[in-house]
Amino acid sequence: MMKKNRNLIYAIKLHPFHSNVAPTDERMLPYIELAEELNLPVVSHTGGCQAASSKYMYEAAKIFPKVNFVMVHMDLGTDNKEAVKYLGKLDNLYGDTTWVPMKTTLEVVKRYGSNKMLFGSDMPIDGVDTYLCNPKGERSMYQDYFYELPKLICQEDYENIMYKNAIKLFHIEQYTAKRDRM
Repeated sequence: MMKKNRNLIYAIKLHPFHSNVAPTDERMLPYIELAEELNLPVVSHTGGCQAASSKYMYEAAKIFPKVNFVMVHMDLGTDNKEAVKYLGKLDNLYGDTTWVPMKTTLEVVKRYGSNKMLFGSDMPIDGVDTYLCNPKGERSMYQDYFYELPKLICQEDYENIMYKNAIKLFHIEQYTAKRDRM
């Protein structure tokens, strides 16, 4: 099915927290092999349980150097330091801003460059106002990404994080070409 619909599929997503199966588990390897065959990135939730540790994404990225891996949440519920450390070790391993404080993204840009992070948010998991406020009504961390981050880094770095890295990793150049023709 994926091969027949490759023009509609842009990544393979794993969710080790819900499946309790690490990306390096032998049951996941056929999916990553398929991602390699189809030139698709592998995007995975990280954090919340042992199977979802960024360590396993790092190990999977070492096993499959031709596949790009994106660590969504960068170890949700932690200080993100372990995930940040792994980003600098492999060219095919990336981070995502979903529920990640802006200070972590700034640290990644400082250490490794803006090409290692992609904007993500899990919108609308916190409701239709995810970008405005959290479920408690408090200011959303994404407000920092929209209004504070552009003041702290150059425009090129900001554009890389917010959309250019995704265009590259998910091979969605046709969308930008279509938009540019309009």
